[in-house]
Amino acid sequence: MSAHHSRGATTASTNSKLEVVRVPALSDNYIWLVREPASGLVAVVDPSEAAPVNTVLQQKGWSLKYIINTHHHFDHTGGNLELKKQHGLQVVGPRADADRIPGIDVQVGDGDTWKFGELEATVFDTPGHTRGHITFYFPQAKAVFPGTPGCSCY
Repeated sequence: MSAHHSRGATTASTNSKLEVVRVPALSDNYIWLVREPASGLVAVVDPSEAAPVNTVLQQKGWSLKYIINTHHHFDHTGGNLELKKQHGLQVVGPRADADRIPGIDVQVGDGDTWKFGELEATVFDTPGHTRGHITFYFPQAKAVFPGTPGCSCY
């Protein structure tokens, strides 16, 4: 077993609106699994690889329905196609980088909203890290997923 998997997944936040689980990936990244309790819907934010996501899904008994991508870099999209094939899910990501997001189904950009169970995310264009970078903000859950290191806040 590699070192990154031995760090183990941890529940980063649980509230009545959103459960967030931090999943270690690669040698120094994290993937975020989010579950909206009212609907039971589960999404993964920026999955660099599929295996650690599937391990946590199995441990929790969750079914994955969405991938949320904030930008196109491989350490945020590397697991897209494998997870999509395994789970038959939808990939949601930046319109400005749609041609570089593997498996994208739903394109969003600045000012758009995206419904996730009982929650609604507001999307902001946040270019800088990449030209098509976006941030997802779930105001009802007080959670933001900007896709940059150390900055997922909930």
